[in-house]
Amino acid sequence: MENAQTAHSLTILIAGMGGQGVVLAGDILAEAAMLAGLNVKKSEIHGLSRRFGSVSCQVRIGTELYSPLRGHGGVNLLLAMEGYEGVKQLPFLNPQGTALFNRMWSKPGAQTPADVATPSAVSDRRIEWFEGTVLSHQAECPRSLNCFMLGVLSTRLSITSINWHQALLNNTNEASREMNQEMFAAGRRAGSLVGVPQERTLPTFVKATATHRASTGNHRLVASLAQTEG
Repeated sequence: MENAQTAHSLTILIAGMGGQGVVLAGDILAEAAMLAGLNVKKSEIHGLSRRFGSVSCQVRIGTELYSPLRGHGGVNLLLAMEGYEGVKQLPFLNPQGTALFNRMWSKPGAQTPADVATPSAVSDRRIEWFEGTVLSHQAECPRSLNCFMLGVLSTRLSITSINWHQALLNNTNEASREMNQEMFAAGRRAGSLVGVPQERTLPTFVKATATHRASTGNHRLVASLAQTEG
């Protein structure tokens, strides 16, 4: 489990497509870290979010932060809502880092045949696969996929459940709050299977679900909360 309080910094990169709630996931993660008393810096790229384009954000947490971004090899944890977007971001992952991928493949703007060859990078031993798409569809809440994957991520961070739940409460609306909490809990259960052999079979191709979330314009989490940096 990563502990940003004992390390100078910890960098998490969240990647996905427009409509999967990548930016919101970054907001929730950043607020949970701030509630834990840590410094936070957040940056995001979401210019194509309304067209199923690539969306990503980096959230840096710790006690000493000097930049909102890390380059290739500088990310400790990579959280991906979709396979291709996750593979594209693998160069940023530290050789000793961990990648947590949702088991879904979809090429934005085109239907992907099931027999298309998967990228060779899927054999990277840093990747762990989770059934976020299947479980969120079974629960009839595909828009809560980001909360499921945050639940997985939460098992790798030293941030208390109280802080996570408060951050979810502060960043989700009343209509979806209960389902988001349930999917977060499901993600925690999936991510807590430490020591259980992970299935390494290649993910199947799944057609993207056309769901969009309007931007909240919430950029208040970019600044550090706990300390002023030098």
